[in-house]
Amino acid sequence: MTLYTVFTVVCGIANSFVLFFVFRVLQAVVASAGMSVGGGSVADLFHPHERGRAMSIFMLSTMFGPAFSPIVGGYLAQYLGWRWIFYVSAIVGGAILVPSILFLQETLYRPDQEEPKSGITTTLCGRLAALKFNPFVSFRLLLRPDVVLICIPTACVFGWFFYLVTILPNVYLTVYGFSTGSTGLLYLTGGIGNLSGSLAAGVASDWVYRYNLQRHGKVTPEHRLAPIYIGVPFCLVGFVLYGWCVERRFHWFAPLVGYLLYTFGNMFTITTAMSFLIECYLPLSASVVSVGNFARNLAAMILSLLSVQVRTGLGDGWS
Repeated sequence: MTLYTVFTVVCGIANSFVLFFVFRVLQAVVASAGMSVGGGSVADLFHPHERGRAMSIFMLSTMFGPAFSPIVGGYLAQYLGWRWIFYVSAIVGGAILVPSILFLQETLYRPDQEEPKSGITTTLCGRLAALKFNPFVSFRLLLRPDVVLICIPTACVFGWFFYLVTILPNVYLTVYGFSTGSTGLLYLTGGIGNLSGSLAAGVASDWVYRYNLQRHGKVTPEHRLAPIYIGVPFCLVGFVLYGWCVERRFHWFAPLVGYLLYTFGNMFTITTAMSFLIECYLPLSASVVSVGNFARNLAAMILSLLSVQVRTGLGDGWS
């Protein structure tokens, strides 16, 4: 969080494209730490029958920014200039940093289940001295079929979500004549969909867990995947509804219904999938979540970059 705050400030004061680009990349790198470590903390802190709901709240936090920050960013850029987007982000980062240093505790060692290895102190300096860091070890998980078969579809769902996020302002500016500030308000729809989808997935996952435990006396990680069949139809219906309502120039509210359905299915599917992976790889929960994040954000980057070309070439309905 310290580096995030510093890099964000540099982005705001940058006077050249190269400087801005470099520190924007560095900002994204350090911002990804919380998304990866959070899954491990959920696995450490919660019992299996509570893990689905806890994971849904964690996954919700990763989507809160993309859903709501464009609203703030749109008005900041319109009235104060684009640099204030980074200044406000730095202020928020600093406000989170202080209580994190004072109150956030380590969740790695669970006294009732495991003890730190002898000779390794539990202080921060001792952990840093014993740290052996290889950022590429997590990629070995992509060699495992169950991880790949989860990462590919969730990456596709997440990538197309960012496709919608990228083209949404342009669609409502050009097709429906909205102002820049008003287009930011449209992201509230996605926020509601992500919020409800994530929470619903957590409740469904824990319900399936308790049901199978009571009925069969045991639960396998695959039971966590059962609710995913609820989320997938929402993605399909929502995307088709959004695209063809824009294509046929229906009332501006109609595409938002499709956007709402898609975001609900998006978060429902991803939360369910991540709960399954954590259940399968509890000792490697942070690593497996980071691999899932890598796959999803790679797809999001590609589809965001290609969004204009895809929409121009295929049109709103077929894209």
